[in-house]
Amino acid sequence: MFTTLIVIHVIISLILIVTVLMQHGKQQGLSGAIAGGAETFFGKNKGRTIDAILKKVTAVVAILFVVSSITLAAYSINKNKADAEAANSAAQTETEGTVSGGLDENGNLVDENGNILMTAEQLAESQANTAEGENAEADAE
Repeated sequence: MFTTLIVIHVIISLILIVTVLMQHGKQQGLSGAIAGGAETFFGKNKGRTIDAILKKVTAVVAILFVVSSITLAAYSINKNKADAEAANSAAQTETEGTVSGGLDENGNLVDENGNILMTAEQLAESQANTAEGENAEADAE
């Protein structure tokens, strides 16, 4: 879906560029301003000229461009948040999966066979680092 949004956004931007480049510039000089003003003021088909149609198409495509930009940005932000949460969840599951024992009488982390995985000091440092990381995440939100 993200790729589809990008393709649509690129197509809209190309259409916007083409419609803007196809429009005529303002006529230069005093004679062009008088002649052009009389032509549009007295003309019956003011809204049916190529310039008027291009102006309307440009406005519609510009609105579509802004909407697609906002949609793309919102989708990207949500996708990044979901990826970060999935990575945190996977890391937490991986960490929890390695520990299947408990604590011994000295506070050391041991596995089910009684082998020391982490000393009490290392465990305290690890928990302090985890708490600091959670506090930093809470402050960032």
